[in-house]
Amino acid sequence: MTTIHDIMQVGVGIPDRDRFENFARDMLGFPASRSPDGKVTYVRPDQYQHRIAACTAPEPVLRYIGFDVGGPQQLAEWEIKLTAQGIHWRHSSPEECVERHVGNFIEFKDPDGHPLALSYGFEVDKEPVRYTRDLSVLRLGHVLLTVEDTQRTHDFYTGVLGFRLSDWVYVDDNIRLCFLRCNERHHSMAFAPCMPGKSPRLQHVMLEVESLDDVMRSYHFLRMHKAPIGMGPGRHPNCHTIHVYVQTPGGFAVEFGWGHRRLDDATHQPIVYPIGSPVDIWGGDIQSPEFELG
Repeated sequence: MTTIHDIMQVGVGIPDRDRFENFARDMLGFPASRSPDGKVTYVRPDQYQHRIAACTAPEPVLRYIGFDVGGPQQLAEWEIKLTAQGIHWRHSSPEECVERHVGNFIEFKDPDGHPLALSYGFEVDKEPVRYTRDLSVLRLGHVLLTVEDTQRTHDFYTGVLGFRLSDWVYVDDNIRLCFLRCNERHHSMAFAPCMPGKSPRLQHVMLEVESLDDVMRSYHFLRMHKAPIGMGPGRHPNCHTIHVYVQTPGGFAVEFGWGHRRLDDATHQPIVYPIGSPVDIWGGDIQSPEFELG
């Protein structure tokens, strides 16, 4: 059955990989390692071999978002479905599967050019995570991408990929945020319009932590070490997540979140939060000039 089970990986290209590695270890609290050839940096926040993979690139760029579709039969069904809908996709190479620590994948692009990988066989690390500070991460929760047209993006992800609409948040006439889910978590994908003059990009990666204490310890640790906190501590009105965001040297932010809402497909009705709705019900706002919503 052609369903996406979960969001699993994010691949990025960044100009200064050494700086990003140090930030991941020293500020985010995650172990970071390199591939045998030294070309890829792996950031590991939970039981999987990695959740973020970074290569060196001239400018910050999203290389891929990896989704779990279950197994080889399901992947073959996706090949048929995408072909029938006229979507061009490509097969992975053995070298790419080794690099991403997956069994296999196919890759294509969404309407804004964001690369998406349908995959299976994600490698789990048998050793426990050795955080560099007091922290516990449960999973990769979601990503937020900026796009040219959030309605067009909604139609693609729901119509082609089978995501379900959780809600819209209308910040103002121009900023309409879209939240889509592929499982019980409130959203695995979120979309915001690009700011004027900006191109579509990866805005943030959310990591769901084990406790509220993990959010608050992260906030105070980042504050005391003068890291560029983007927003927080705060609480979102739609998903109820208590959060803190920090901008990374990779051109995207990382959100530490707790209390993320779960939805029941049988009973949930999509909601439109009206114009003027805050992104933080506690009244927080952007704190760092490096952090941009769009």
